[in-house]
This record gives sequence, C-alpha cells and structure tokens, in this order.
Amino acid sequence: MKAVFITGSRALAALLVFCSGCVSLERSYPDQHYFVIEVKRNVNPPTTSGNGVVEVADVQISPRYTEKSFVYRTSDARYESDFYNQFLVAPAALITEELRKGLAQAQVFRHVIGSSNQLQPTHVLQAAVSGLYGDFRNGSAPKAVLEMEFFLTKEADGRSQIVMEKSYAKTVDVSRRSPEALVRGWSQALEAILAALVADLKSAN
Repeated sequence: MKAVFITGSRALAALLVFCSGCVSLERSYPDQHYFVIEVKRNVNPPTTSGNGVVEVADVQISPRYTEKSFVYRTSDARYESDFYNQFLVAPAALITEELRKGLAQAQVFRHVIGSSNQLQPTHVLQAAVSGLYGDFRNGSAPKAVLEMEFFLTKEADGRSQIVMEKSYAKTVDVSRRSPEALVRGWSQALEAILAALVADLKSAN
C-alpha cells in the first residue's frame, strides 16, 4: 500500500510540473501605449529671418494635465485619466520642443534658444497650457482640445516689457474615440496655434 502511495505521489508531482510549463499563472493586463505631439514642418521655410534672439521658456501647464496619462472629459464636471495611453514624456516638454522647432523654422527671430543657452536674449516668450484633453462629452463627436496663453517680453536696460499677450483655444474634430485619432487632433491643434502665434509675433516684433 505504501509503494502505491509513493508511486501515485510521484505521478501527481510530474503532472504538476508538466502543467506548470503549459499554463501561465501571470495575470494578463492591457499594454501601455506611448505617443508624441508633432507639428508638421513647412517644406518651404522663409528665405529671410527676423532680428533678435528669443528665449522660449519651458512651457508651464495646468496641474490637471501635467501627468503623462491622457485626460478625457466625459461630462461637464467629470474627467478621467487613462493609465494605458500616455505621452512618451511629460506633455509640457513635448510642447516646448515643438514650439522651439516651429519658431526656429518660421524665422521670426534670428535665433531661437532655450533657457539654458548662454546667448543673451532680446525677447522672452513664455507659454502656459490651460487645456489639453479629449472632449468625449458627445460620444458621437469626439474632439481634441488645446488651450494656450503666451506672453512675449522685450528685454531692454535690464527690464522686461510686455509687448504681446495672446490666448489661443483650438478644438479639432477627431474621426473616432481612439488614442491615435486624439493625438493627431492635438498635433493639428498645436500646428494651428503655432501658425497664429507666428503671425502675431511678426506684427509685435
């Protein structure tokens, strides 16, 4: 009887080892996906550049949207954060980079620099994002929302003088309620805001 018990125990142990190789005990979770906001570059940049050196300060962003997770507005009072769909880096850093690249290509100023550059700026451009979310209040008409405010100051005799203050709000209809469509909408919104900003800077500079 003892021999039969030992044999049965060995068979059970072998079966468990075999099954452990076939069945994963790990729980399956959705994969995280990462995205970036990108502005299309002008294939025909200006042939002449403006004057001065503009420092584009790091973009500030409302605490509601500082995290990398996408934010969706589902009602007038309700917002949701999406852990599984995120920006590759903090959205403030993404938008700062796109602004600097876009302004450099537009050549409104001779040079576009960041805060750590050693050149002495003649102007400083500050930007703040007050809205960055997917508007899903109407399930059949999703939208990408981007709202920004800009201050341009001129540096002279050790003092700063505000020469332009502008707010821009852009809402883009997106084809469907998906992360990819939403990111394309945000990119189009930033592209439109940048184009309007360039036109206003040319008038103010």
